[in-house]
Amino acid sequence: MPTAGRLTGAVIYALFGWYIAGIAVPYFPESHAPDFLIPVCAGLGVFYGWRICGTNAGKGYNAATGQGLTMAFLFSVSILYIIGFTRMITRAMRMDYDGPVEAIMASFTETFRVALYFLDVRMIASVVIGAVIGAWITEFVARRYP
Repeated sequence: MPTAGRLTGAVIYALFGWYIAGIAVPYFPESHAPDFLIPVCAGLGVFYGWRICGTNAGKGYNAATGQGLTMAFLFSVSILYIIGFTRMITRAMRMDYDGPVEAIMASFTETFRVALYFLDVRMIASVVIGAVIGAWITEFVARRYP
């Protein structure tokens, strides 16, 4: 059932995903980010904001902080895996792998390689602080408009 907390979570985290996708572009090699980065980040923000943060809103600001940290982790791992998986698919279409098991294992290797691009304090801080602030805003709206 739609609530103000769920709607706020979806909107806040869609904007959060759009922002993170925008600041992530310089971290890619030669500043060439995948074309799907902004829509996927915003879409995952809507999904996770509605299903996770919005559903658990209204339990207090300590719980909201935990939800924000959970959102930061989930969002980061999901985006990194999607990028790694698409890189694996691209390489698989060029027949770089001997079989499907090697290709699936390579998706995790590609994810790890992509994660190394973003090992920067500013990027990590932006993700964590932004997710926690988004959870606090969702909590505020969920308490104000139950």
